[in-house]
Amino acid sequence: MGLNCLLRACLGVLVAKFTCLHCDNCCFFEREEQGPLVFSDEARRLRRLARERGVELTFKEVKVNGVTMYRWVILGYCPFYDRESKLCTIHPVKPLACKMYPLLYNPRTGEVVVSKDCPWVNEAVKNGGVSLSDFPDEVKALHRVVVRLTPGLRD
Repeated sequence: MGLNCLLRACLGVLVAKFTCLHCDNCCFFEREEQGPLVFSDEARRLRRLARERGVELTFKEVKVNGVTMYRWVILGYCPFYDRESKLCTIHPVKPLACKMYPLLYNPRTGEVVVSKDCPWVNEAVKNGGVSLSDFPDEVKALHRVVVRLTPGLRD
């Protein structure tokens, strides 16, 4: 699988576990529609963090399955991405959309895909493929998103 993957032996079979390579692909946005969808509490938290750092943020309200969400409009690098260290400066409190990357969820169809913009994913695909079990932490974030977007579904 190469050095880009964290490997563990399980019954003699090598299984990949997603490991961020700090490439910055998930933190750079060329078009408005690429920006993450965040919940209202996340938008409030991001605005507060931005005020503390003197950063301006733009959000556009959207309805997703009847739930009010916000498209975080980012053109270029995320204002919380440190290009020198290649790290997220709000990592512990970043939005669920960021926590679940490279998993991408379409709430209208329920489809989950893995981003082809992620070099770890591309390396794993070359070496045999990926499955949701490769993304335990990201699946937890995805689960939280699905629960919040699905009326009557409990955590």
